[in-house]
Amino acid sequence: MRILYDTNALARLTRREELILFRTAISEEQIVHITSDYTLGELESVLSLKFNFTKQKARVTVRLFARLSKIVSPRVVEKVCRDPFDDYVLAAAVEGKVDYLVTDDKDLLVLKSYKNVSIVDISTFRSFFDK
Repeated sequence: MRILYDTNALARLTRREELILFRTAISEEQIVHITSDYTLGELESVLSLKFNFTKQKARVTVRLFARLSKIVSPRVVEKVCRDPFDDYVLAAAVEGKVDYLVTDDKDLLVLKSYKNVSIVDISTFRSFFDK
C-alpha cells in the first residue's frame, strides 16, 4: 500500500510509539511511504516552530523520514484547494500514485478522494492496522 502523510501527520509521527508503528509497517513492507522535498522542508519548519525541536533535531528527524520514504517531485500542481500549500500535497500524492493520503487537514478531508487517491484522517488509517 502506497501512502503519503501530509506535514502535520508526519509531525505527529515524531512521537515514539507512532514512529515505531510507522517504521515497523515500512520494514514489514505493509506500506511504502511517499513524500516530496516540499513536504520535508515544511516538516522541518513545523518541527522547529510548533514542536520546539532544535534546528539540528528537526533536520535529523527530516533526514530519517527521507530515508524511510520514496521522494517524488510533482510535475503538475493544479489549483484544487483553498490553501495553495495543500495543492502541493495533492500533486505529490498523484505523482507518487498513492492509495491513501493521510491527513487531519479539513480542507483535504472534505475532498474524500482526488484522482484515485483516497483521503483519510489519521485515526481511520491507523484502524486499518488494528484489525
